[in-house]
Amino acid sequence: MRKIVAKVLVVMISIALLATTGCGKTASTEPEAQGTPVIRIAQQGAYDTWATYELQKSGEDKKNGFEIKMNYFDSGPQQIEALAADQWDIAAVGAIPALVGALKYDLQIIAIADDESLATTILARPDSSVFKTKGFNPAAPEVYGSPEDVKGKELFVTTITTGHVLLIKYLQTLGLTEKDVKVMNMEQPQMLSAFDSGKGDMSVMWSPFTYTGLDKGWKVVADASSVNAQAMIYLVASKKFCDAHPELVTKFVDSYITKQAEQKENEASLAQVYAAFEKDWAGLTMDEKTSTIDMQKHLVYGVKDQLAWFDNSKGASKIETLITEASDAFTKGGKFTEDEHAQILKFNYLNTTFLKNITAK
Repeated sequence: MRKIVAKVLVVMISIALLATTGCGKTASTEPEAQGTPVIRIAQQGAYDTWATYELQKSGEDKKNGFEIKMNYFDSGPQQIEALAADQWDIAAVGAIPALVGALKYDLQIIAIADDESLATTILARPDSSVFKTKGFNPAAPEVYGSPEDVKGKELFVTTITTGHVLLIKYLQTLGLTEKDVKVMNMEQPQMLSAFDSGKGDMSVMWSPFTYTGLDKGWKVVADASSVNAQAMIYLVASKKFCDAHPELVTKFVDSYITKQAEQKENEASLAQVYAAFEKDWAGLTMDEKTSTIDMQKHLVYGVKDQLAWFDNSKGASKIETLITEASDAFTKGGKFTEDEHAQILKFNYLNTTFLKNITAK
């Protein structure tokens, strides 16, 4: 009797699996009964998620021919780990996670999500000795700190991220390396809590955590723009998904950039809307003043401007230059091998197909 029941259960489970996976196809790419394909999006609690969030909330995703399923992550490294388990199709990540994904999992950089150089910062408490010196390096006149101020300090950072690039560049500005300080790897929410409790000497934070720190009275030691560590966030997708669904990827990128342009044009009246998004999506409370500042500090680019960033017809593109600088810094710091560095500099993961598809429409 038990054997008969077991066989029946096996058959029932097999039928259920076939029904949910479409005879072996992933659920994210199989059209639903009404003919709307699903795109699984992986994003963090940051500005670059706002457009995706509003597309889904308003139902514009379905009107544009796809359905968004959103997944929350604290950082880029977490997103790349999830990619290895095939948990998402498109994501927004910083340069270093994107490069790790390109090296290990055939990830493609397909567009610019936003530029958050002004919102990616190193913070310290106002009584820190780091504020005794400003402009130690004439090439970075707005940066605080000297080698003596910083050596031996404990610095919190989410490693293998855009923030980590900022830290490396900051230390280089002072003639230092990570070996001269104590680097503690921590996710942003945990970092905020630990630093607030009095631990550590400096924290590398990005939006919206930067503003929570500023509200607590912490001060900016340096931001990404002040040390030439431009914090570009990219839209990325697995090559498998790009190759299988080029029209779907094009639709998403087009919808995303269009929504961003709409938000940027009307941001003077959207402070409450943006704050509501951060509260609902990331559980963060922002007042209207902070919301306005955060929106203003994030730059977005239209399709033509994005293609200009990727244009290498007259030499290295601006994106290639940024990636080279980030990869150089991480290779010198021992995070990439020389072979990995050489692979990165081939730039075969930069895919402008979908931006070009939009302009050709």
